[in-house]
Amino acid sequence: MKQVNYAAMSDQELKHYMLTHRKDEAALNAYLDRRRERPKKVTVEFEDPAWEEKILSIIKEKIDNKTNN
Repeated sequence: MKQVNYAAMSDQELKHYMLTHRKDEAALNAYLDRRRERPKKVTVEFEDPAWEEKILSIIKEKIDNKTNN
């Protein structure tokens, strides 16, 4: 059996591979590991005078990450 390099796949490619190879437990584990590595939630206090800038910065970062993957 051919060895698959999950690390070389983009998130979208890995998800597609995982869904088309449902019995490949290593693909599922690689996908779940990636999901666990990401920060879960962002907390911004609305009393913070810079809350709007922080939210815009977080949104821009997420867009940049999505574009790079």
